[in-house]
Amino acid sequence: MNLEEIKKNWQKKGLISEYYELKPQDYWSDPGHKTDEYFILLEGEMQVSCQDKVFNLEIGKEIMIPAQEPHIVKNNGSTVSKVLWIHYPNFA
Repeated sequence: MNLEEIKKNWQKKGLISEYYELKPQDYWSDPGHKTDEYFILLEGEMQVSCQDKVFNLEIGKEIMIPAQEPHIVKNNGSTVSKVLWIHYPNFA
């Protein structure tokens, strides 16, 4: 999986890709943004809670969080997780 190629493909669609690392059992929560957003797990384990459902992400697979949807992103593994957060420039 080529990180720069993935970022360029999303950039062609007008989106920004930001790289993050989450330590084991770390998480963040968000009340939602005004635009859809995406996560792609690059390495490790990651769980996303959204719309009263819990999704365990697979490496290389993307998940879309709908606009205005509260969500929680958690590293439910025992090693550092690496993830791309993909969003529109006007997400806030």
